[in-house]
Amino acid sequence: MTNFKSINDRQIARIMLTSNQWYDGKEQRPVRLSTIGTLQHRSEDDSWVVTYDESAATGMAGTQTSLSLYPDGQITLARTGEIEMQLSFNKGDQRLEQFETPFGLIRLSLLTHEAKGSLSDIGGNIELGYAVAVDNRHAYSTKLLLEIEAKKRSGADDII
Repeated sequence: MTNFKSINDRQIARIMLTSNQWYDGKEQRPVRLSTIGTLQHRSEDDSWVVTYDESAATGMAGTQTSLSLYPDGQITLARTGEIEMQLSFNKGDQRLEQFETPFGLIRLSLLTHEAKGSLSDIGGNIELGYAVAVDNRHAYSTKLLLEIEAKKRSGADDII
C-alpha cells in the first residue's frame, strides 16, 4: 500500500455515484452524479473511507457524506452538516428504529440486501442495496453504486 504525503493521509478521488430507487414496485429514473472527494485508509481498523460533499442536485447541499468499508463487509454511511445521520449496513441485517416526532411515533425498518465493496489506494467500488419501510409499509428500495478513482500524485507537495 502507498503511504500518501498529504493532510490526514487523504487522497483526492473522482467519485461516480449511481442511485436507483423503486417505489411501489416501479423503478424511478436513475440518478448519476460525478464529484470530487477523498479516499483514505484507516490503519486502526483497516477500513477505507470515501468522503464527498453533497450537491444541490441531491437535495442535501451543505452536507458531507462519508462511506466507510470495513474488512468484514460492513458499510457505514455518515452524514454531517445540514443533515445529520449515521447508518450501518450488513448484508441480511434488518434494523428496526422508532422515532418520536411532533406527529407521533414512527417505526422505521431498514433491510440490507447488498453491502459489498473493494477499495485500495487506486480506488475501487462500493455497492449498497437496501429497502426502507415506515410503520410496516414498504416505502422504497435503493441500490447505490460508487465507483472511486484515486487521483495519481505528482509529488510530496500534493495536499488537500
